[in-house]
Amino acid sequence: MTTIKVMIVDDHRVVREGLRSMLQLDPTIEVVGEADCGEKVLKDVEKLSPDVILMDAKMPDMSGIEATRQLKERGCNAKIVILTGYEDKYLTQAAEAGATGYLVKAISQEELVNAVKSAYYGKSPLSPEVTQSLFHTFATFSRLNRNNLLTPRQLEILRLIAAGATNKQISQKLFISEATVKRETNAIFEKLDVVDRAQAVAEAYRRNIL
Repeated sequence: MTTIKVMIVDDHRVVREGLRSMLQLDPTIEVVGEADCGEKVLKDVEKLSPDVILMDAKMPDMSGIEATRQLKERGCNAKIVILTGYEDKYLTQAAEAGATGYLVKAISQEELVNAVKSAYYGKSPLSPEVTQSLFHTFATFSRLNRNNLLTPRQLEILRLIAAGATNKQISQKLFISEATVKRETNAIFEKLDVVDRAQAVAEAYRRNIL
């Protein structure tokens, strides 16, 4: 039976004790050591050789993010899972530092054990709250990308094309020349990768631009 060696790093003793007690309920997990600061984990990690490190994101002397960065720069092979009470506040920093997973501390025993095992086997455990936040962030980013694909002028022209307006009608309504309408329409076709007005409107609806 494979035993996963875990090191717990948190500046609060009660948190370390709570995590240890939850992990010890699983016979395949062994807590091989604890640290209350970043400096101590840097000092002890080679001696303890943990498979997974549960690392508090925010500690007074050295943040868990910085400790993670330094461990990875030193070639540490342990999978590092960041623990935080701030949902996605440190997520980007954690990923850039080399962390494998990211969990909020309000976690059940089952979720914690599953996260440790997932990290050990090369997956990236994330708390449900973080996953939800990432989804909303991605949705916002995707929406902004859609809206920024076309310029405001091009969007105006595309909406009028969708309404069936001719180049002349569009030029009169927007107080621009027909040559400008034609140039912007061609730019719309190129950005949407289409060849005519009907395709442009269809593609714009498909992408939720209109």
